[in-house]
Amino acid sequence: MKSVLDRFRLDGRTAILTGVGPGVGEHVAKAYAELGANVVISARSQDRLDRIAAEINAGGGGRAVAVAADAGVKGDLQRLVDTAHEHFGPVYIVFNNAAAGVVYAKDGGLWANTDEVWKNAIDVNVLATWRLTEMTAKDMEAHGKGSIISVQSCGGFTPIPPAVAYGVSKAALAFLTRSLAKTQAPHTRVNALCVGSMSPDGQELDIHKGLGLAERNAIKRFGAADEAVGAAILLAGNASSYTTGSTIFVEGGRVGTIA
Repeated sequence: MKSVLDRFRLDGRTAILTGVGPGVGEHVAKAYAELGANVVISARSQDRLDRIAAEINAGGGGRAVAVAADAGVKGDLQRLVDTAHEHFGPVYIVFNNAAAGVVYAKDGGLWANTDEVWKNAIDVNVLATWRLTEMTAKDMEAHGKGSIISVQSCGGFTPIPPAVAYGVSKAALAFLTRSLAKTQAPHTRVNALCVGSMSPDGQELDIHKGLGLAERNAIKRFGAADEAVGAAILLAGNASSYTTGSTIFVEGGRVGTIA
């Protein structure tokens, strides 16, 4: 009899991850590889990607290939899919973690949401998920075990002015998740992972100081990036085989306990 833990294994599956930096993306990429997946990791910084890929490849699990790419550029996303096919074969998992479009009061307030900011927010936060779903659809139809996971934000559920473009794009991502879940079933499950106030080490970042983000959630602290890993693993493989169109919240209770 197989162990229940086997449901969380990702052996031989190919995963594409965007927005792989020193936070949630890095931790999830390493976790997927540890569970046997081969990963194509991407962000705009090649040096950082090379370091993460080297650490994965020295770990004895799945393999990693690093590709510098902008998630807001359709051609770059196609390169990720082509690289996955070239090195590892059909894609099973897409983890959309890249994000863009946040503006702060110091940037000029509400009207800092320029046309360029809006375009970038929609391209990265919404269209990247749409495009990668389309680009990997044939793979997932063929093997029937696809999983699309997009990282949501509390800003898509509770306004965080002046970051209006960011919040609206994340709200659109929530509806896109449900729409794709309906249209891509049963061969592909499409879910979201909503993370809250997080940093690589769980400490408040300078850009967040004065915003009172930790005080808004029930747990009353910042989350560490590795605290999102369990939910990301759950959504990737067989352990969540009957889950689609859903959002898992890993945000300290900020959305779930809002007064």
